Amino acid sequence: MSTRRRAGDMSTAQWAAFVRAVRALKARGTYDALVRTYADGFAATHANGFFLPWQRRYLLDFERELRRVDPAVSVPYWDWPLDGRAPARSAMLSKKYFGGNGNAARDHAVLDGAFAGWTAKIPRAHPLRRSYADGGTIPAWATSEVIANMLKNPDFQVFNMQLEIHIGAVQMGIGGDLAQPVAPNDPLFWAVACFGDLLWHMWRFRHPEVPIRSAYGNVTEASRLPRYGDTVADVLDIEKLGYRYDGAWPRAR
Repeated sequence: MSTRRRAGDMSTAQWAAFVRAVRALKARGTYDALVRTYADGFAATHANGFFLPWQRRYLLDFERELRRVDPAVSVPYWDWPLDGRAPARSAMLSKKYFGGNGNAARDHAVLDGAFAGWTAKIPRAHPLRRSYADGGTIPAWATSEVIANMLKNPDFQVFNMQLEIHIGAVQMGIGGDLAQPVAPNDPLFWAVACFGDLLWHMWRFRHPEVPIRSAYGNVTEASRLPRYGDTVADVLDIEKLGYRYDGAWPRAR
């Protein structure tokens, strides 16, 4: 059983172990294979009822690969609503963690943070890019209050689509690779998506009897996830999948 932690709460050793494991997957070619899986399945898994179930299964693939490198490593999450009013000032976008905006004079390459100098390979080799939507800053996105209100809605179709929109605002605001169908080229992707998975877990806890149904893609609990073949029902219980989260949300800084 792995425990997924808020990135800012990880010890220095835990964060360093995560970075080492990600870099090891990159060196083995596993990381870029995962990026290609995401890109190839983008149309089938976005803007429909597969968004949250498929991303949960995809995150699990990534975490299992990390744990083959280091069994103590799990995927961290970024509590991005806490930074919703001033995203560019987030600690997650500092050199201590994932680094900040790309350098416009150097093809928008990310030059600081744990993945400075990272080379993305999909669809072709290029530096990891970020290009904030407002140049030197990022437009505000959903705050904790907005997300907390969203969790009250008992309709899966509505919740799934709203959360995809909010995650999309984060990715588009940061820009570069993260705003493309090759979003996992940027290791920040995993922390953004992992928080979305935590929110879905919380939504399920609040609405345990609500069926998973979406007219978008005709998705039900019996539907099979693109590429994987698991049913939606197979990914509803995170503890059966082998992981848990470090606490409930929202939490103070």
